This record gives sequence, C-alpha cells and structure tokens, in this order.
Amino acid sequence: RGRASVRDQPSCDAPQELPDDEIDRLLGLADTPDKPCPAAAAAVARPADDVPGRGASLGEVLEGLVAASDASPEEARAVQWHLANLEYGCAASLGNVSLAWWDQDDEHTLAGDHAVVSDGFGSVVEGLAAYSEVLLQREVSLVEHGDWGARVHTKAGGEGLVADAVLVTVPLGVLKAKTVKFAPPLPRWKRSAIERLGFGPIEKVILSFERPFWDGGADFFGCLPPAAETAAEAAKARGEFFMFWNLQRSHGTAALMCVSSGAFAEGTWRHLSYKRVVDSSLAVLGRTFGPQVRQLFRKSVVTDWGRNPFCRGSYSYVGVDASGAEYDELARPVGGRLFFAGEATNGQHPATATGAYLSGLREAQRIDQAGRRGFPPAEP
Repeated sequence: RGRASVRDQPSCDAPQELPDDEIDRLLGLADTPDKPCPAAAAAVARPADDVPGRGASLGEVLEGLVAASDASPEEARAVQWHLANLEYGCAASLGNVSLAWWDQDDEHTLAGDHAVVSDGFGSVVEGLAAYSEVLLQREVSLVEHGDWGARVHTKAGGEGLVADAVLVTVPLGVLKAKTVKFAPPLPRWKRSAIERLGFGPIEKVILSFERPFWDGGADFFGCLPPAAETAAEAAKARGEFFMFWNLQRSHGTAALMCVSSGAFAEGTWRHLSYKRVVDSSLAVLGRTFGPQVRQLFRKSVVTDWGRNPFCRGSYSYVGVDASGAEYDELARPVGGRLFFAGEATNGQHPATATGAYLSGLREAQRIDQAGRRGFPPAEP
C-alpha cells in the first residue's frame, strides 16, 4: 500500500493502518483479565434497530468509544485523523453511515497494491469511447421507456434520440436530485433505493510548488487536526485537508494532492471561495512545515464535486436507513427497456472505478441477452 506517515509539529509518525491491538488500546477496547472494557460492552449492548441492522450509525458508536477512552490529547488527535480517513472511504460523515452495513463489501476487496493512473482516468474514457459515437453537449432531461422502446430527450429540444433500450449511468447524486425525469416515473422500489443509499463528496486541491519540502519517498502523508474542545468541533474539523498525496513520486512533479472528507467536505467546503479553499490547505501544511509552504507555492487546482450539477458528490455509501440490498435494487432494470449501471449499482465494489466499469460490463451483457429475446417485458 506504499509508505505513509501521520505528521504534526511536533511530528507524530504512524502508519495509516494501525495494528488492531493498538486501535483497541487507543479506543479503550482492550480487555484485561481484571478490567473488562465498558466501552466495548456498551457497543455490544446497543445493536442496530433490526436485523439486518438499520437505524444505527457508525459515527454514534465510534464517537462513544472515543469519549469513553483514556487516550491522551495527542492520541485523541491521531484517532480523529483515522476517523477522517474512514470518512474518506465512506464519502460521508460517520454519523450518516450505517453501523451494520458500512463495510458490507469488504469480503469482495480486490487483492494487490493501490495504483495511480498517472495520465488520469480521462485516458481510460477516451480508450473506451474510441469505438463508439459519443454525443457531447446533450444534457438529458427526460427518458421515455415502454414496451415500444425508449426515447431520450435533451435540453436542446427536438424529438429526442430513439433507441431499443436505455442504460442510465448518471451518478447517484443526479438521480437523487431528480434532474433527469422518467416517463413513466420510476417505481417506488427504485425511488426508495435511491433515497436510502447515501452519496457524498470527497474534495481535493492540487498544490504545485517550486520544489518539494516533504518526504519524497512517501506515497502520502497526513497532518493531525488541531485539538478540539468538543466532539462536535472535532467531527467538523478533522477532515480538513487531513491527507496529502505525493505527486512527486507518482507524476514526477513537485505537487501535493490535498484530500478533504467528512463534514468539512459536505458542508464547510460549499461555503468557501476558491481562494479560501487554497488558503485553508496551505494553512494546514504550514502548521507542520512552516512558512516555506507559502514561499514555495506556485499554483493550484480545486475540485467541487459536491456542487457539480452532473455529479453532486463523489461516490456512494450505505446510509443509516439502508442496507447492502439497495445496491442490488439500483442495479435492477425497470421494465424491459430501462437499465442502470455505475458504482452505486455494484454492491461488491461500490465507490470505485472498478465497480463502475464492471457494472457496465454486467449491463452490456444483460442488454445483449434482452435484445436477443426481443426485449421481453420484465416482471413487475
């Protein structure tokens, strides 16, 4: 998984993935023969509302464990960093994530190291599009579908595009926003799955510098959040540029990709200007590396996935009132002509480009099979 460290001034080096026994110790979960852990007992005594476990949040339990622990102030800040990293994996504040189902895809985790697509995912899209006709500047407004076929209308007007079938691959955030209409409307079971699954933003800033001032051998490093007086303050601030990917190592350029997650990416980010976002990321780095950060800074690029009308977030997570079954419901076709793909339709590999790609292969096969049978109407 590459080299990593968590840093502050003074430095607090630690691997991104702490050993289980160390995490248990920091959270107060380590039992001893004469002192059973009360925090662990409380967690076990508070199951989810039902089986399979809807209604309880991962954040509620973890925050309770943190509050019950005897961690030192520095250890507590390190724990908050790891919670921010967990929010990075979920694209959500932990209070919005299902306790029972947040890791429902873990058994399907792919083996091997993480890799960076150095030329960007645009190269993947261009390769896949090389043998297809792609129409740009055609914002879809309405999808009509029925036993007769399908018609896709765009904001450009006209009679629309007629097809045998339609494959919907817009992000879950767009489906939630209902900016694309369907006629007839989506059935209740499909709308419920769209509502219950979560979809949140992960925001990033690319900072370019005259030269590196960080450990060039690390794939990434983290900066601990500042000390907070309350749990609410800690939750709000911990995701503010907590992780920095070293683009010197992957791209050969003196730049860092700064990652934000959780409440900061969901809420605070939306109220910041481009300049304030960049200033915030430089300030976080400055707490660890000093004034050289601003002296060596050259230029920046800022994402805004949460406010992008064609995304409205980054990737899906299992919400408190949802379960892993919602991924299957999102993947299920509507009628015989309307199909769905995307990471939020792949319960085995959600929130990944791999999951999105595999869902496209799945639906291509499903559409091919339906076409060979003359697109028979689906069972209601």
